[in-house]
Amino acid sequence: DALEPYMSQKTLEVHWGKHHRHYVDSLNKQLETSPLYGYTMEELVKVSYNNGNPLPQFNDVAQ
Repeated sequence: DALEPYMSQKTLEVHWGKHHRHYVDSLNKQLETSPLYGYTMEELVKVSYNNGNPLPQFNDVAQ
């Protein structure tokens, strides 16, 4: 409710429930069998950026 003057509940539900949730689920699936499992979000962003040659996980974690 605190965001209500700036963002409607419906907008937040769509953003979190569909858009953002997809990235979270995708990243979790990729990390199940990855040596990157257990890294913090900050560590994942740095490592998966891979010096400008992003790994598949980068797009999801950077969201």
